[in-house]
Parts: sequence; structure tokens; C-alpha cells
Amino acid sequence: MKKIAFVLSLIALAVGAYAQKPDQLPVPDLPIDERTNLVTYQEVVKEEGSPKVLYERALKWVKKYYKNTDEVIKKADAENYTLDLRSSVRIFSTLKDGTKMQKNIVYYNLKLQCREGRYRYTITNFNEKAASAAPIENWFKSESPYWSPSQYEWLNQINEQIVKLIENLEEGMEPEEVFEDEW
Repeated sequence: MKKIAFVLSLIALAVGAYAQKPDQLPVPDLPIDERTNLVTYQEVVKEEGSPKVLYERALKWVKKYYKNTDEVIKKADAENYTLDLRSSVRIFSTLKDGTKMQKNIVYYNLKLQCREGRYRYTITNFNEKAASAAPIENWFKSESPYWSPSQYEWLNQINEQIVKLIENLEEGMEPEEVFEDEW
């Protein structure tokens, strides 16, 4: 009897998970690079400063934003004013009672390049931590038999976290106000 109840509850969960059809859900609005077909956030930001000054600000921001910079910084090229980083965001599944449970970690690459009066960030290569790298672009494929509405939720979570990261980066790249103590 317990087995039957367990099987019925699994069926009910499966039906509930697939009750929402893909065409009823808005497709998450993440930027897709036309050339690579990868989720890619990229922008050139105009900011006062020489390449060296902007590079130093970027390095300072990285050290402030990330906890373990030795793990995050993959390459720091002071001659070409470029930083290559690899970090991650966490994604959560929402249970029926509304609580959130960590689902997994999604890794990404962040490249910062500095030039005179501007810098460029490129955030791409999002892969879910798995036995083999699982690109998040697969979560857009609602026609896949493995697709679930949760995948759209995870894409939106990733987008929210990356947008906050970009906002923090842009603030960190602004010149610091110089306080003059005139007494």
C-alpha cells in the first residue's frame, strides 16, 4: 500500500511539474550572442582614466567583490590591462511550500579589458556544475523531453545575479571621490 501511495505521489509531482506548458511561460530575456549562440553579457563602458588606472580599479573591484580572488582570477595581465575570471552563481529550486532549496552551481567566465577612457566586460560560458559541463543554453529548449518550467526559473535567477554583478562592477569602476580635509 505504501508503494502504491509513493508511486501515485511521484506521478502527481510529475504531472504538476509539466502542467505549465512552455508556450504559457515567458522565455527568459537573457542576451544571446549571435555568433556563438551563448548567453553573453557584453558592454563597453566609457569611464575616465588611462588603461593602467582602469585596470587597477578593476583589480581593486575584483578583490572587494569576490571572497577568494586566488580561485577567481585565472589570468591578470597588467601589460595588456586584462583580467580573466571564473566564478559562479547559485541557483535554487522552489518547493511546493515556497521554500527555496539550492539546486546547483552555475559557473561563468568574466573578462575585463581596459583601454583609454573605457573598459569592456564580457560574461559568458555559463555551465551548470555536473559530471560534464552542461551549458545553460539547453534550458531554453522547451521542445526537449527533458525540459521543465524550473529551467526558465533558473535562467531568470542567473540573469538577476549577473545584472547585480554588472551594477556592482560599474559602481566599482567609477573614480573614487577624493576627500580633502580642509580645516
